[in-house]
Order: sequence, then structure tokens, then C-alpha cells
Amino acid sequence: MKYLIYLLAMIIATFGGAYIVKWIIRPFSSDDLPVGFPKAGWWIGIMERFLIFICLWLEVYSLIGFILTLKAIYRFGDIQGDNTQKMRLSEYFIIGTLASLSWVILIYLLLVKVGK
Repeated sequence: MKYLIYLLAMIIATFGGAYIVKWIIRPFSSDDLPVGFPKAGWWIGIMERFLIFICLWLEVYSLIGFILTLKAIYRFGDIQGDNTQKMRLSEYFIIGTLASLSWVILIYLLLVKVGK
């Protein structure tokens, strides 16, 4: 039963987070933000939430920092500069990342820690 709770929490955190994060960042989205590959952001978010959930489950918290650092380093070239579009892109990126991280932690705490 314990592993079923973990599996349910992982599915909710990983895939449910895609819809929650999209809902949270919708007010900050605009047509003038750069567009990448179709669904790439969705898949990055899925993998990010999955890996963070696994790290929480295994109590390997330092790896969460590595995942977030890797994501930030990758985006650094896109967001550096002083124009308004780059500032908006960096804010959009940070809001999405923090919403995703918050969602995973919330689900982990609710369904796994409280459910014990």
C-alpha cells in the first residue's frame, strides 16, 4: 500500500503539475516571448518534477539543487541582457520553475508525509 501511495503521489506531482504550472504562468505569457520546440517546455517540466519527486523520496536533497542549477545554467544565455523582453523571459522562467518545485513539494508532503 505504501508504494501505491508513492506512485499516486508521483503521478499527481509529475503530470498534474503540468496543468497547475500552466495555469499559474498563464497571466505572464505573451506572444512576444521566444518559442522553442513544440511541447519541449512541457516535457522539461515533466522530467523536472519526476526527478525532484524521486530526490525527495530518496532524501537526496542536494540533487534537487543540481537539477535547478542545470536548468538555470542552460537558460542563462537566453535571459542575460538588459532589454525588457529578456527580463520578462527570466521572470516567466523563474515563476514557472518555482511553481513546479512548489507543486512537487506540496504533493510530496500531502500524500506521502501526511499519508503515513
